Amino acid sequence: MSGLKRGYFHSLLVVLIIALSCLGRVYGNELVIGTTFSPESLSYLITEWEKQPNAAPIRMLNRTSNSLNKLFDDEKNDNIDLVLSSSPMLFYHLQEKQRLAALPDKFSRGKKFVPEILQKTTVAFSLSGYGILSNVSLLENAEVDVPTDWSGLISPNLQGLVIMSSPSRSDTTHIMIEALLQKQGWQQGWALIHQIMANVGTISSRSFGVVDKVQAGLGAAGITIDNYANLLTHYNADPHSALMFKYFPNFPVSPTFIAITTNSTNSRQASAFIHFLLSNSGQSTLYHSKMGKYPIISLAKSHPLYATQQFLFSQPTIDYQLMLKRQDVVKLMFEHQIIHRLAQIQENWKILYQKEQQAGHVLPELREILTALPITEKQATDENDLETFNSNEALLHWQQFFMLQQMRFVDAVEKL
Repeated sequence: MSGLKRGYFHSLLVVLIIALSCLGRVYGNELVIGTTFSPESLSYLITEWEKQPNAAPIRMLNRTSNSLNKLFDDEKNDNIDLVLSSSPMLFYHLQEKQRLAALPDKFSRGKKFVPEILQKTTVAFSLSGYGILSNVSLLENAEVDVPTDWSGLISPNLQGLVIMSSPSRSDTTHIMIEALLQKQGWQQGWALIHQIMANVGTISSRSFGVVDKVQAGLGAAGITIDNYANLLTHYNADPHSALMFKYFPNFPVSPTFIAITTNSTNSRQASAFIHFLLSNSGQSTLYHSKMGKYPIISLAKSHPLYATQQFLFSQPTIDYQLMLKRQDVVKLMFEHQIIHRLAQIQENWKILYQKEQQAGHVLPELREILTALPITEKQATDENDLETFNSNEALLHWQQFFMLQQMRFVDAVEKL
């Protein structure tokens, strides 16, 4: 080989080694965030972080809560440094598996909205609220007022026009369902859910899909969280938009949590990222039009979002202990009482509405049959009952129970 060629290949090898070295440093220095949020909803926050001096680049790993939880059963878990989600159930499961590192006291600002059981490992840096995103044009066509609470979704005119996700697919939906059950009581809460589901036309696979479907005109009202709705309504007010978001009154808020993993290979930068989120500059990014969230530090009274933030601050808290204890029961109930029987439920309510219209009054006996439950409020709150809950035995009993109730409903209708 000539000296010229040897020199060329030597130079090429040096360039390649330098490039690989730089690439290795970048990859080794990156922060990996496992999150249940859509990449679009966090992109502005990540961009602002990467403007900070010496900030590590971020790679996001978007998964469902259940998928992220299972990912941590693998020791490698894709080198995740931080977990970011609004699901307290996810952080609880990871903490129980000792996958979350203890956080220093310097992050005490972020403890205010964190359940006591998670305060050693987890902080909250933003707030959101739950409510209904409405397509006003479709509601007007259906001759239904804009709903402001769960009870506003039960009108027979809304059949096929309500959109929501399910607790087994979305922890956001699970929290909303649990909060409703705690607010209304076990029996009344499920009765209201049952009646709303009679109007559901679409069950979205993810909570952020609800907003997309309402915007696309596939439904008139979607049960959702404000940060997705705000990106279309509150922050980007369009006088010609048909979309409107209303918060549920007297209803718990949704903190956004973050924690460092025990196996983080970049804990220094992970800690710096949390410090940024809790800093004044980090908090100011949250109410930007591209984020749609609310900071945990009070805004100035002159700020246009001050009143809404104070409204969220004043909302009641959810009983996290009860939610964690009966999470499997609630998910199973929703799947087997509602989802698996949805077509039958919707047909039953159509028949009921027809019979009530013919009778000229409500038929409480038929409503009681349709909303009867195979598990009592005591069983759904008692610690011993919840600890001994056996899903296989329960499902067999529930299946028989619902078959019997359907027979009772048909018999009662025929006797009218």
